[in-house]
Amino acid sequence: MRRLFLTAPLVLAACIGGPQLVPLGTNAGGSRTDAVYAREFVGRYSPSPICAGQELQVELAPESAYVGETGCNIAATDRIENGVALTLVNCRAEGTPAPDRVMRVLRAGSGALRIETPTTSATVQPCFD
Repeated sequence: MRRLFLTAPLVLAACIGGPQLVPLGTNAGGSRTDAVYAREFVGRYSPSPICAGQELQVELAPESAYVGETGCNIAATDRIENGVALTLVNCRAEGTPAPDRVMRVLRAGSGALRIETPTTSATVQPCFD
């Protein structure tokens, strides 16, 4: 019985000092906007659902974005009406450094996205190949 009284404070202390929980809709390393981007937009897209052979292909990855031959790192993800705005840095076009830019990714209905960059404006669909 005496042993129970001695161990009870230790058990309670372990419960109080438990791990910090991450709010729902986020992950430990990102914001709610990052979680929305990862859940709703990450994937491969092109004007046709068969991406093979398409001149314009878009790949949205968790930390980078590619539009055609230009790839960039994502520095920030901001919520905008009907989508997200990606601040893209360290861009390279066919291996050559390219200017930083902002890409708007908007829901276009039926799983399609509207991609808007300074050089590209297109509606694309998820790839199925």
